[in-house]
Amino acid sequence: MMTAGFVYQGSRRMSTSRRKFIKQSCALAAVAAVPRSGNGWFERARRQRDKIRITNVERFVFYLPYHDFHAKALFRYHGPNIQARTVFKVSTNVGLVGWGESWGVSPFSDEDRRRYVGSSPFDWLAARKDLPMNMAAYDLMGKYLEIPAWKMIGPQVRTRIPVAAWTVSQEPEALQREVKHAASLGYRWIKYHIDEIQNVLDQTRAMQEVAPKGFRVHFDFNVNSTLSHVEPILREMEKFPVVGRIEDPIRISETEGWRHLTETCKSEILVHHGPAEFMNRGLCDGSMAGHAPIGSAIRVAALADSAGLPFMLQQCGGFINQAFLAHEASVFPQATLDHCNLALHWNDHVCRQPMPVVDGMVDVPQGPGLGIEVVEEKVRQAAQLPPPAYEPFLVKIMYTNGPTIVARHLPHREGHTDDLRIMKRLLGDTFPGPQPGYNNPVRSEMWDDLDDPLFQKVWKQTENQRYVVL
Repeated sequence: MMTAGFVYQGSRRMSTSRRKFIKQSCALAAVAAVPRSGNGWFERARRQRDKIRITNVERFVFYLPYHDFHAKALFRYHGPNIQARTVFKVSTNVGLVGWGESWGVSPFSDEDRRRYVGSSPFDWLAARKDLPMNMAAYDLMGKYLEIPAWKMIGPQVRTRIPVAAWTVSQEPEALQREVKHAASLGYRWIKYHIDEIQNVLDQTRAMQEVAPKGFRVHFDFNVNSTLSHVEPILREMEKFPVVGRIEDPIRISETEGWRHLTETCKSEILVHHGPAEFMNRGLCDGSMAGHAPIGSAIRVAALADSAGLPFMLQQCGGFINQAFLAHEASVFPQATLDHCNLALHWNDHVCRQPMPVVDGMVDVPQGPGLGIEVVEEKVRQAAQLPPPAYEPFLVKIMYTNGPTIVARHLPHREGHTDDLRIMKRLLGDTFPGPQPGYNNPVRSEMWDDLDDPLFQKVWKQTENQRYVVL
């Protein structure tokens, strides 16, 4: 797959010569990034920065619908916390409005309001906090100076950026539908967290059967396992061309295990929940910055530059969020991995025009600021709608020639959004069956037959106990 001047092949090991090629390519990209003319906007900003002031910050939380085919699966897996989006409208004394966005319900305290109101958007250049407010500040600065946001981050090295779809772990046939849907929208990659209640090899085999040629999957291994458990699984997975990248394969403390996988795996090994400095120590093939404020993203980009390795951004939200991500990734020379955003996850939007994915890429918006138009009326209307309601269901974990374990999953409760990934979170410290892992003979389904007397019996039993064995 050709991506911004780099060739990545998920089915072939990154050889020494390939690493050298990547480093040379990164160096050439850095040279190409040298500005060819003066930054006139910088002088204008220096003279005029104190003439624009933030006068108000409004916060809107809403829950736009998912696509029908996976709406129930996504909501049940992560609850309303993932479906929620928070949009910030930032007003100024000069009549300009900036927009920012995050996924989930982002807090905004009175202290936050005092910190921003009265300040200049230029006070927040390269800020290391509040990603959604970073977006609004860069939107305002760009509109004020009549330049695109990327100019205030650095010289642009690409006008299109590679992007990836995202989903949750499901039954193999459900992941087949996810792959086909993502491909139909123009994506060439899809990312998801594997979990201990499905078999990742069964999932991989199923996705391979339906994936278009060149389509790849990015597997997140949750940074919770060991080399001895994960390596045999990776060797089997890598027999399938659809396997492209492995994120957080083992615990961060097993640094030599990271080195071993990086040196021997065909797939690219990425670090997320660990030091980005792994790139400079030969412990990974690249890095991911998740929901990173602009200042933190700049730091990761600098580390990637010094290591000569690629990295990606993951900051989930709609088109406001994706527009800012595109401006960032258009500037960072090594930001060549497929960036993850949920913009096409929802079946409705609050922006005038979408950002379509074409051959795995989206264009960097060209207008001033973020370069997109937010329809304020749609934002306000969406914020008036109630959040989706939790409906009773049970998780049925079925082992071949072993127990069937049934439990409640309550992702809407604080601290329980990700319980399905790790069985101890869902079931407690002790439960029947084999040692939890990613290649057990297991398949799990959501059970919601409210008219079934057995369902009602188990539902009542799980009021006071973590699980029931059928």
